[in-house]
Amino acid sequence: MASGHWWSIRTSARGWKVLNISVSGVPSELSVEASEKLRNWRSAERPHLLLHQAISMGPHPIIEISELTQVILDHCLLLGNGQSLVSLACTCRALEEQALSTLWSKQSSLETLIRSTVRRGIMYSRRPLPQATNAEWDRFRRYASWMRKLLLQQERYGMSKEVFRFMSLGLSDGVVCPELQDLEWGANRETLPFHRLLLSPKLKTFSFTYKPGHDGSSEEDISILQSMIMGLDTFHLQELYLRWEIPEEANRQIGPIASSAVLLCGPALKELCVYSPLSDAAIQHTMQLPNLRIWHTPNGPPKTTNLALPDIFPRLEYLSLAEEVSLEWLTFLTKTARHIPSEKSSYPPLHRGPVQTLRGLFTFMEVPIDADFMSPITLFRELIFLCLTSSCSTAGGCGFSLTDDDIAEIATALPRLVEVSFGTICSANSCRTTVASLVSFSTQCRGLEQLEVHFNTENLRNDLELASADPRLTELPSLRTSNIFHLFLSSAPYTIDEDDLVPVLRGFHRIFSSLTKISGDNSWWSPSFPEGE
Repeated sequence: MASGHWWSIRTSARGWKVLNISVSGVPSELSVEASEKLRNWRSAERPHLLLHQAISMGPHPIIEISELTQVILDHCLLLGNGQSLVSLACTCRALEEQALSTLWSKQSSLETLIRSTVRRGIMYSRRPLPQATNAEWDRFRRYASWMRKLLLQQERYGMSKEVFRFMSLGLSDGVVCPELQDLEWGANRETLPFHRLLLSPKLKTFSFTYKPGHDGSSEEDISILQSMIMGLDTFHLQELYLRWEIPEEANRQIGPIASSAVLLCGPALKELCVYSPLSDAAIQHTMQLPNLRIWHTPNGPPKTTNLALPDIFPRLEYLSLAEEVSLEWLTFLTKTARHIPSEKSSYPPLHRGPVQTLRGLFTFMEVPIDADFMSPITLFRELIFLCLTSSCSTAGGCGFSLTDDDIAEIATALPRLVEVSFGTICSANSCRTTVASLVSFSTQCRGLEQLEVHFNTENLRNDLELASADPRLTELPSLRTSNIFHLFLSSAPYTIDEDDLVPVLRGFHRIFSSLTKISGDNSWWSPSFPEGE
């Protein structure tokens, strides 16, 4: 019925009994105790009795090694063989509980849960729904108790309030999934009032977005939103994401409650995103979280802080900033670099901080990219991902004012970069950088795989000929690398005649020997480079 590379399960022809379970070797996933049980079973096994024992003497003896059967069931799911778990649950009472719990622990759809247990065709009903039987609710609770993850995105599942009201009538004593650990919920005005059905006390990840709809948010909606935040147990959370589309004044009302939720976050928190004004106390608490690795924030740094340097973002790896606070945070964080002892210092460094731990820096709103903005970024020497959105307007204004020399300094300071984006190349074509800036990235950032950077395209062919003759390129390895390099040209106004195509491709290929794709807004190339290049 089901098989993996080291195990197989065979049932009877009618699928009502497990006839044989074969296991070759000892799976590496097993503990020492379970491995010993498996060896002992093999040494005592009498092959000529195995089939008779499986049919007449109850469960197969290997089922007693629950850890082994769990590994087999997990492999069924990894092989995309969930139907095998259903078959096992139907044919072997000894495996029913374990097979079903394994199957439902990997399910994340409330729609699947309801359709499998209570009613079909009710998910999008706008009318009051009939009451389910006790047997149906028992089955619902049983399956729901095994679920660990729930995805409720309103764009994908347009479930009505009637469905939530239907569940609230049958689950008046608790939540839908009492053991739920991971909840991703896109709420609207209809579903937000039923938040208590979803907030399991076992949550480790809570990702919440709220879109009120065309009518906007009422005071009652904001009150319910505040109540939901207050009901969150954030101390044990590992990921917290709160985002809502509400008026600025309403967002300020939520700020104190959101700050209280952040202040209650414990050392387990690894990722935080709260799109609401936070108090200085909440921000300072965030800065001290010992395991925080990812932070998305529209808030600026605290106005004053008494934190010791070792307490400031000890493990922060990815930072995403809003436009108006980007430069403030960069300036604030790079100040800590001055306090890091040098290698020649007689005392050991007490603080690594984000200057040495940060791997990714992002802006999720447009920023003017100039030398002043980039200067503190060059101190983050361990950066791998640098993704900035330049403030270029559709009216033709360019927010990218770096020069080729500025780019050279950035590439030299940040040699570990793998992905770089300075935002879409705008149609103004007024930037001062040329394709010579590409040479800086190619020669200094040897692991670079993806690049989006502004450069002027008015004299693209001539500029490429000059840039590809740069003597620094002769120092690059002659063999093509395995990197898949993607160059974004976006909306840059360039025109390439048929006679220019081969020279242009040759120039790009000379700069980036591993280039496989050049893309733009109006055309996608899959370059076939001249043979021998």
